[in-house]
Amino acid sequence: MDVSQLLGGQIATLGFGGIAGLTVGYAAKKVTKMAALALGLAFILVQVLSYQGLISVNWGAVQETAHGVWSDPQGVTLADRAWAVISANLPFGGGFVAGFALGFKLG
Repeated sequence: MDVSQLLGGQIATLGFGGIAGLTVGYAAKKVTKMAALALGLAFILVQVLSYQGLISVNWGAVQETAHGVWSDPQGVTLADRAWAVISANLPFGGGFVAGFALGFKLG
């Protein structure tokens, strides 16, 4: 039995998912680097201003706000939502995840 017979029309879906994942992974790596730099510089600026007594930071409120970003009130996390999207169309999702990993490594 040939692989093309086993997969049927899913080969095109796997290929498209892989190419889409590669593109998104490469772009995500570049954007992540820029975002990490910007967040790091902003954190350093806040720390310097706080040290000099120009501002006061309520870190408890910051932590509470950040926790709300990662999970909603029902306890569903960002990872749970991502898994629901990826597992909805498994051939595309499988190709996308593999391509994303490769694109993120290359980026």
